Amino acid sequence: MLSSTMCVGCSCEVALTERLRHQTPISCLMTEVSNTTDTQSFGSRLRDRIGSISPFSLTMLGFIGILGDLFTQLAILKLFHLFWFFVLWPFVSMLVGDRGSDGSGGDDAGPRDWLEMDDGWRGHVAFLVGIPLSFFNPLSFRQDAMQALGSIVAIVRHRGSLPGPESHTQSARYRLPVDGTWTVVNGSPIKEYSHSWFPATQRYAYDFVITDDDGRSHPAETDTSIENYYCYDQPVLAPADGVVVNVHDGEPELGRAGGFSHPLKHSFTGNMVTIRHAEGEYSSLAHLVPGSIAVEPGEHVERGEQVGRCGHSGNSAEPHLHFQLQDHPTFEVSAGLPVRFDDVDVDTPGVDVGETTEWTEPDGPGRYIHAGQRVSHTVEGAEYRVDDTVDPNERTVTSGLSRVRMLGRVATGFSVGGFVTVLAGIVVPSLLTIALGLAGLAGLGLVYQVGRQLLDGNRVRLGAVGTIGGVAAAATVVGVLASTNMLPEVDSSPLGTGVFLTGFLLYIAVWEYGRRGRFRDIVPAINGATDQ
Repeated sequence: MLSSTMCVGCSCEVALTERLRHQTPISCLMTEVSNTTDTQSFGSRLRDRIGSISPFSLTMLGFIGILGDLFTQLAILKLFHLFWFFVLWPFVSMLVGDRGSDGSGGDDAGPRDWLEMDDGWRGHVAFLVGIPLSFFNPLSFRQDAMQALGSIVAIVRHRGSLPGPESHTQSARYRLPVDGTWTVVNGSPIKEYSHSWFPATQRYAYDFVITDDDGRSHPAETDTSIENYYCYDQPVLAPADGVVVNVHDGEPELGRAGGFSHPLKHSFTGNMVTIRHAEGEYSSLAHLVPGSIAVEPGEHVERGEQVGRCGHSGNSAEPHLHFQLQDHPTFEVSAGLPVRFDDVDVDTPGVDVGETTEWTEPDGPGRYIHAGQRVSHTVEGAEYRVDDTVDPNERTVTSGLSRVRMLGRVATGFSVGGFVTVLAGIVVPSLLTIALGLAGLAGLGLVYQVGRQLLDGNRVRLGAVGTIGGVAAAATVVGVLASTNMLPEVDSSPLGTGVFLTGFLLYIAVWEYGRRGRFRDIVPAINGATDQ
């Protein structure tokens, strides 16, 4: 997301939550308190604290109202449904010309002012169109909601204090995930210029594009066809040695950019690769070209090895690479980690955010990079060797990863079924009818997947079948509860919410099992990551 913000929400751009994150100062209500001095008055500290609250965080308080729907004794909590109105904040933001989180858009110069990115009416139209498309897309909305709830999980996992530049010491050594000179359009370890301070997973993420000397991401005389963008289809590299723990491919991408992403996307991250580099350190590389991913889960990759190509899939305003380091294998429930890069050459054409904020970089190997900078890897990537032999231990790792990924997809489908139950309940009063609709949806999905794979001559993707199976399981649960009258006083909204949250908890449990159990088996294979 650029002037018209660029990435994951990787809902990484045009979607509602992404626009919120990039047009308002963003902070989580439950994260660390702003830095204040003892000499500040109580009123000053209170104003600082109120100013750090984001509308997105307030919107999430609407979930508390669901407790009022579930329990008559807590009916007073229905008042929290009023917080859902904060979802309209982006409209207010556009009308009043709110300042962006990157320091641009106001009277003061910002680090990205030298960039000439696609903006104007197209970006606003894309944003307005993206709101209903994201909300009524069960797969995309599921991921957005899980990302918001996952931030709470991450905060609890870190006992209320998320990792930061001063507190986190990275175990592996990282290079830029690209070769050549690229521009950082979003991202910084400094809060005021971060990619997205909330949700927690994207706190220290980066968006990369290639620009010319005039700051354009495609030639001035060309249209917004994705092939015209300098970074499109460029190689994306593993930032360090590691093992691939998850791959998501098959996401479509529009042939045009200019603020628009594909309306039928399944994931806001688009096609993505997640690599485990060390205990509690995973990299995610998102928005890749469909079919360009060259690695499989369980496969060992070396620093500088190509894993895919830069694309426009998922929530993407224009072709770019979304990169982040995180503490968990799943995008939704991870906490972002600040990342230092080795062998990086930095040019700052515009405002230096470090000087502007008087930020002092903590001591350590490598260096941090910031929004508005042009960066390049200064050491030629080392040759890597592909070993075609697979030992028994690697087969065990791959098998374990497959089970974790399959069960995770089932949990995802179950959550999707819960969201559809809530949505369908607006127009369909009968839970039994909703259950039949969910079953029909699962059946159509299975026919589509099998038919598409047979026509393409490929095998049926088990991941897609797992998601479909989860939707079918949700249909079964809703149908049983409806036909047996086990919950006669509960309508579709609280029941669907319960199914969604159950799926979310199962999703966490599955990946925690993988992280704490199965992934330990692959540690010996990547011990050399810290010795580069």
